[in-house]
Amino acid sequence: MCVTLLLGLIAIHVSSFSTQDPPLVCKASALSAWKPLPTFRYSCKGASDEWDNKVLKLPARINALKLLTTQLEALNSPAWWQASVKDLDVCDFRRKPGTLSAEEREKFDTNYVIKLFGNNHIRLALLPDPCYQTEYSGSVGFVLYRKGVNTFASQVLDGFFTRAENAVDIDVATLDQEEIIEVSTGSGGLHPELTNYYFTINPKTNRAVPKKLFEGDKGPTNEISSALLMSDPESVDLTADAVTMKIIDGHKMAKSFSIYAEDDAGPIDDNGRKLTRSVLTWNGKVYK
Repeated sequence: MCVTLLLGLIAIHVSSFSTQDPPLVCKASALSAWKPLPTFRYSCKGASDEWDNKVLKLPARINALKLLTTQLEALNSPAWWQASVKDLDVCDFRRKPGTLSAEEREKFDTNYVIKLFGNNHIRLALLPDPCYQTEYSGSVGFVLYRKGVNTFASQVLDGFFTRAENAVDIDVATLDQEEIIEVSTGSGGLHPELTNYYFTINPKTNRAVPKKLFEGDKGPTNEISSALLMSDPESVDLTADAVTMKIIDGHKMAKSFSIYAEDDAGPIDDNGRKLTRSVLTWNGKVYK
């Protein structure tokens, strides 16, 4: 994981590659297990423009989301779940076995939009929206949960868009023997920001439901946001662990974490942006 200074930004959330990384290979076993993710399709008729939030309520779109859920739940092959998402992503890009050439590697690193994240029983599928915020990577996101021979799909992102590249990721932690799913998102531009959403699997329905971990203005919420600290914490006189929203560490929930807010009078000078830091601590029920 690394920070790319402006658009590739999300220091603890976005995977990237360097020339020091080992070659990327589309393995024959992964190619055999690979299946194309379904395409989100619906008519854009009835929308005045792609920036109008009314697009999200189009009947054709709502029906398409129901179909998409069914199609995603058909991704229930044991081989598909056993293959790593990285291997599946490489095969999705190359579509034939073998090692990526230098030219292919460059295209993969710079042009390939990652659409699949996760592990062998919980994954995130991020699919482009054909009508909403298409210039800013408008997307919908589904958590896929594997139980036995079945896959259960739950929509967790709707109308997400960003100027940042590959600005979505997923992580999983354990809290009191309950699996917590973190879906992290980021925005670019002059005011880079992170927003994370947290879910757990309902044992009766096997679908992802919000896990309200944070004290909010209107009660507990599963959503938390922060301005992104672009600098290394120690370079702005903070401790090394003061990175932005490091809520999951080693598949465990942190006891406390840092969030930041842009503030003209803030004491932190982050490359010309003034920030104020807050530390949220777990009290046994919520972070506050």
